[in-house]
Amino acid sequence: MKTLLNLHTMEYTKSGLERLYGMVLLLNVIFWGEGCTDYNVVNGERYIGPVVSMVTMLGLQQCVKECLARPADCGGVNYRKTHFLCEIVTEINQTEPASEYVRILLDDGTCDQEESISCLSGEKRIRLSSNQMHCTRDDYEPNDCTAIYRISSSLPSGLYQIKIPVIGYVRVFCEMETDGGGWTVFQRRMDGSEDFYRTWTEYKNGFGNLTSEFWLGNDKLHYLLSQGPYEFRMDMGDFNNQTRYVKYTTISLGNEASKYVISLSGFSGNVGDCFTSAHPINNMKFTTKDQDNDARSQNCAVQFQSGWWHKNCHCSNPNGLYLAGETTIFAKGITYEPWLTHYYSLKTIQLMVRRAV
Repeated sequence: MKTLLNLHTMEYTKSGLERLYGMVLLLNVIFWGEGCTDYNVVNGERYIGPVVSMVTMLGLQQCVKECLARPADCGGVNYRKTHFLCEIVTEINQTEPASEYVRILLDDGTCDQEESISCLSGEKRIRLSSNQMHCTRDDYEPNDCTAIYRISSSLPSGLYQIKIPVIGYVRVFCEMETDGGGWTVFQRRMDGSEDFYRTWTEYKNGFGNLTSEFWLGNDKLHYLLSQGPYEFRMDMGDFNNQTRYVKYTTISLGNEASKYVISLSGFSGNVGDCFTSAHPINNMKFTTKDQDNDARSQNCAVQFQSGWWHKNCHCSNPNGLYLAGETTIFAKGITYEPWLTHYYSLKTIQLMVRRAV
C-alpha cells in the first residue's frame, strides 16, 4: 500500500516513463525463461473485471507472479504500463480497449503449479522461511469504491471487488470519472434489458447485470452505508442527449427489519428536488409488488410497476418501466417530474453513493 501511494506521488515526465517501461520490457525479455513463462500478452486491451486486487509491479513477470500468488481469485491480469499498476481480475470473458494497458492470460496447467495450495478468496500465497507455502490475508481490502479510488485516481470505471460488513466480498460497479470519482453504483438503467418490476426478495438480494442494468441489493446497500457518512447522487439522461443530476450530502438506509427506511438531506443539482422537497421520500420504507409499505391505500409498486421508496406515490420513478421517451402512460416510466414530467420515460439513470470526506 505504501509502495503504491509513494509511486503515485512521484512526478515522472512522459518520456521518462516511456524509457523506464522500455527498460522493464527488456528485463522481462532477458529473464523470460525464469519462473512462469506460459502466458499470453495482448497490448491495448484490459479485462473488464471484476478487479479484486491492485498493486504496483515493475514488470509483467512480477504481475504474473502476483496473480499466481492468489490462486482462488486470479483468472488473468491487467497491467497499466504508464503507472506500473497490476490489476488482478477474477473473470476474463470480457475485454475492452485501453491504450495504456496490456492484458495477460495464464495457462491453467502450468506456471509453478507444483507449489499450488488451497487458498481462499482474499488470501495470498506466500513462502515462509522454512520454504513451505502458506496462505495469508491481504493487508488491504477496500470496502467501497471510494477506497479503491484513493489507491489510484486514474483507475477506470468498471467492475471491482470490495468487502463490506456482514455481507463479505461483493462485486460492484465503480464510477471513477463523474464528479470526482469514487462512486459505488447501486442502480443503473440504460437500455431496457432488465425487468425492474420485482419482488421484495429480489430487491433485497439484487438482480441484473453489473455491466448493464442492475439493482445492487438493499441488504448490500444497507451494510455499505453502515460504514460511515455517505453522499448520494442520481444522474439522468434523455433521448436528446440532455442530462440532469441531483445530489444529497447525506444518505442512510435502515436494515430489512425497518423495511429499508431511507433518509436524505443536503440537496443540490441542476434540476428540481424530488426526494426532500415536493414529494419527500424521507423516512419512507421500501415498497415492492409483494410488500406494500407506502402511505397510500393502494400499493404504489403495483400501480406504477416498480420497487421504490414510494410515498403517495412518487415524484420520480427510477425503477419504472422502460418506455423510451414520450408516452401517454402516466408516471409508470422512468420519470423525473420536475424535468420532463411524468409523461416522459428517461433513457438513462444511475444511482450511486460515495464516502463523505
